[in-house]
Amino acid sequence: MVFQDPTTSMNPRMLVKNIIAEPIREIEKLSSYDMQEKIKSLLRLVGLNEYHLLRYPHEFSGGQRQRIAVARAIAGSPEFLVLDEPTSALDVSVQAQILNLLKQLQQKLNMTYLFVTHHLYVVKYISTRLAVMYLGKIVELSQTNDLFDSPTHPYTFALLSAIPDIDVDRTPNRIILQGDVPSPINPPEGCRFHPRCPFAEERCSIEEPELEDIKDGHKVACHRKFDIPKLIHDKYGKIYA
Repeated sequence: MVFQDPTTSMNPRMLVKNIIAEPIREIEKLSSYDMQEKIKSLLRLVGLNEYHLLRYPHEFSGGQRQRIAVARAIAGSPEFLVLDEPTSALDVSVQAQILNLLKQLQQKLNMTYLFVTHHLYVVKYISTRLAVMYLGKIVELSQTNDLFDSPTHPYTFALLSAIPDIDVDRTPNRIILQGDVPSPINPPEGCRFHPRCPFAEERCSIEEPELEDIKDGHKVACHRKFDIPKLIHDKYGKIYA
């Protein structure tokens, strides 16, 4: 797993070589020499050098610390990697470097990623399949390009409408959701999104919708899933994404 903040996800009293070695010791029994060589190869794999081995986390930039966190996460040769907002604590230019690194590692090491983020363009860049969640429930699931091209759930439309538009001469249409997010500990009955949904019906407050396939693996949990795209267009016009 790669955590959100590399500053707090590593022991500040441990050298980099020991941070990366820790998961390896749990899985493999290596000689001291082999362990050092493996740590060096992992550092090179994430774009760092072996002279970084004898430094502490506070001696690195945020991007370098996240590279160390990635090296630690792949040290055990996993097939599945969970990344929890791994770029949100970094500057935009550094975010791009880490995302490019992750894409390269995914292809080189043949790993599957579960990438958790609120940044939709990051999702579009790095993922092949996308799940939109609201209050702990998946409300829409599809191939990434399909979801951006043909969103269906009203919450997905609201998220896409919030993406900043680089065209300063155009005023994008925004879907401003009313009310506050309910408590995830005590979610509302029926559809969890219905208290804030502009198209909710009585059924939505009583019966929880199932995640159903509408086309080629594109799944949506909404009672009005076949009506929503037209309703959104009629009320808000084109939603820029």
